[in-house]
Amino acid sequence: MLTEAVVEDVKSRTDLAELIASYGVALRRSGSGYMACCPFHGEKTPSFSINSAKGFYHCFGCGESGDAIKFVMKQEGLGFADAVKRLASRCGVEITVKSDPEAAKRKRLYALMTDAAVFYRQCLKKTTEAKIARDYLEKRALPESVQEDFLIGYAPAGAAVMNKWAAKHGWTAEEMDAAGLVARPNRPGDAGYHRFGGRLMFSIRDRQGRVVAFSGRQLVENKNSGKYVNSPETPIFKKSSVLYGFDKAAGEIAKSKRREVICCEGQIDTIRLHMCGFKTAVASQGTAFTEEHARMIKRVADAAVLMYDDDGAGRKATIRTASMLLAMGMPVRVAALPGGADPDSYLRTHRPDELQALIDGAQSITAFQCHVESEKEANPGSIDAVARIAKAVTATIAQCPSPVLRAAMCAEAGKLLSLPAAALAEEAETAATEEAAKPKRASAAGGADEAAPAVLAETAGREAPVPLADGTPPTECEMEFMSFLFSNSGDGELAAQAAELLPGSVYAGDFTREFAAAWATEGGTDEFAGSLGGDRRKWFDRIFIESAKSGESGLAKTEILEDFARKLWCDRLRRLRGALPANDPASDAERMRLTVACRHLAQSPRAQALSIMKRLAYDEKTDG
Repeated sequence: MLTEAVVEDVKSRTDLAELIASYGVALRRSGSGYMACCPFHGEKTPSFSINSAKGFYHCFGCGESGDAIKFVMKQEGLGFADAVKRLASRCGVEITVKSDPEAAKRKRLYALMTDAAVFYRQCLKKTTEAKIARDYLEKRALPESVQEDFLIGYAPAGAAVMNKWAAKHGWTAEEMDAAGLVARPNRPGDAGYHRFGGRLMFSIRDRQGRVVAFSGRQLVENKNSGKYVNSPETPIFKKSSVLYGFDKAAGEIAKSKRREVICCEGQIDTIRLHMCGFKTAVASQGTAFTEEHARMIKRVADAAVLMYDDDGAGRKATIRTASMLLAMGMPVRVAALPGGADPDSYLRTHRPDELQALIDGAQSITAFQCHVESEKEANPGSIDAVARIAKAVTATIAQCPSPVLRAAMCAEAGKLLSLPAAALAEEAETAATEEAAKPKRASAAGGADEAAPAVLAETAGREAPVPLADGTPPTECEMEFMSFLFSNSGDGELAAQAAELLPGSVYAGDFTREFAAAWATEGGTDEFAGSLGGDRRKWFDRIFIESAKSGESGLAKTEILEDFARKLWCDRLRRLRGALPANDPASDAERMRLTVACRHLAQSPRAQALSIMKRLAYDEKTDG
């Protein structure tokens, strides 16, 4: 059980300098601490400062900062809990585990799947029956070392061989069935059904590298059976939360300079990419890309490159996947391979540096979708066609909770479609508002909330039904806004603009209010940071880290601040509306007034929105 006391105990027992040095980072003494070349970005002059006494590191070059747990998370691509467990094991802290009656069964299943993977591997290497599989792998140019690394095997035909193997190794028929390997027989004397018989076997591993499932590829064409057969969901395998190759790629993504994941479609595509040095590649496992997949990737990656098939289905999957990654605030690019090639076929006829050039030149998801939607139109330049294209593109942009990234995408789409970026931003805001309302309508009709992306609940400002109390975490929009301010410290013009448009009451809680006031004062953020502890210090650390990642958006700083202000004011109006009492005629009238005001602000052109915000700010300053 990871309690706050356990986490603090782990951090207090970990010598941060010793930990960082254990990852191959050369340290040198500097006063009471250490300096090093930053492990998170390439540099020749040390700018990575380590304070072991306080358990904190900071790079003055790239802005990365954190504690021992954060360092392990970044270096190994682990989640918070796994990083704490790794450090606990290292420093001898015992973590108690809740009693789980199903744990023993899951442990047996993990062991069974590992044994099965080894058995399938031996069958591939040694049996006459598997020659067809060996010939296939030779034809696909997958050498023995790669087969071993990815645990590729062959499943013998029929259930009898599997049953004999299971009995010899102490696995019961019930366990073979629970693992999705051999279905139990329907009548006495029947051997059952071996799901993967006669197929080339790809072992599927979870984040910890444990074999949890298999994917079997057909070697002899059979129209009555699918080209691939995948394990059913079991107590240790859920398709929506497993990515092929993620166990190998996660750490590589976290340590890479751009922290950029490559998403492709197939297992052999992933293997080929890893073989050729593209070790950040993953693939969804026999199912469409899911929100859980996006959340997994977000833990270790800051951006994504999609490399899907260049056909109708592939393009649709590209846009769908991009929408989910954008919803995590991640920039998405699309690398188009020429001639309809996939990563495997391309890399068998081209050098890795040629693929790297394609990745470096990958277009944004905005440019990709503009192209895809234009190709659907007979006359893409006509007014109605442009309207349809813009609607489709802004629906994708609307998934992104980051105001800066949204602004950049709208600016790019505006250039491509010869439309004002402000008009597209308003269209995206409208689409986001409509999308946010869908779960409520579905729920009211007795429908399924699952139909709406779960990530909507994690994004700021879509709908805040009640005011946030002081001390609660800032919204995602406020975190983005504070990072923007921090990256522009000392800008007098921005400070004046913020003071005019954003009174303290517009923010959801006291942390953002205090940060904004400190930022507007010379040296104020340093004093503010020094006063923080606990969660408030963690929020500030995140702002500090994110501020170093701000990229070019194509907008002036004052325009970016105006876009943030518009979003923050809409959030403020929604919170006021949500706080009104129900079943009160006076409140109903006020609720309608606030709804209209919010919609008007969201949909107005930039100049008009600016005027509205100035009036709102004046009203709040004068009469609250």
